[in-house]
Amino acid sequence: MEGRSILSDSSSSNFLKVRIKHYLGSLPLDVSFSLTQPWTVLFGPSGSGKTTILRCIAGFVRPDSGQIVCGPQTLFDSVAKISVPAHRRPIRSAGQAARLFPHMTVRWNLVYGSSSKAADVMGIAEELMAAFGLKGLEDRMPDQLSGGERQRAVVIRAVMAATTFDGSAKPLLLLDEPFSGLDLAMRDELVGVLQSWQTRWKIPVFSVTHTLGEAFQLGAQVIKIADGRVIEQGAVEVVLADERARLLEQLKAGVENRP
Repeated sequence: MEGRSILSDSSSSNFLKVRIKHYLGSLPLDVSFSLTQPWTVLFGPSGSGKTTILRCIAGFVRPDSGQIVCGPQTLFDSVAKISVPAHRRPIRSAGQAARLFPHMTVRWNLVYGSSSKAADVMGIAEELMAAFGLKGLEDRMPDQLSGGERQRAVVIRAVMAATTFDGSAKPLLLLDEPFSGLDLAMRDELVGVLQSWQTRWKIPVFSVTHTLGEAFQLGAQVIKIADGRVIEQGAVEVVLADERARLLEQLKAGVENRP
């Protein structure tokens, strides 16, 4: 099926343009889309290629062919033989794995990779630690944190790096289900914190989820993917209307079938 695009504002800036083909084991990944909204969600089932798409954008995976353009900069072009190294891309990311430097305190893990003046970095770090519920843990080592605390620290580090990015254009923040291991109440709270941050700092976000509730909470533009292909792109209430209707029916049936 051809991907159907329902862009809410055709005059919006293109934060990112992606057109890539890549074999992921037996899955032929073949996607083409543009990010034109401040926050875009990549939605689809496990194994549909979501993480690989983000890794291609970040520069951790080199696609077999295609092109990736972030703002005015071409990051990858198989024809022109361009492949910008990951560390030189205007991209900051956080994934599902809570990886921190084991020899650094939480504070120094968070400011690693930031590029503003020291006073600015420390001030932003303190603010984000308070917002994400890590205040008072600044001097702890990673092995002294719970799994959820480590995961939050990973997200803060990416947010810090994006917020303090030293470049002519805003960087793109990639989030690959960063709160997947947290309980629903905590996840919803932290997604709200991220939304407030994005509204304040105006940094475009591209996040991955397979959770319907998270997609609707964000109210962002959605790219729905299945079997390595983009199925539809547009407003969440349009693109995920069928999934929402099925979920409501399941919940209704569950209530009706209670003894």
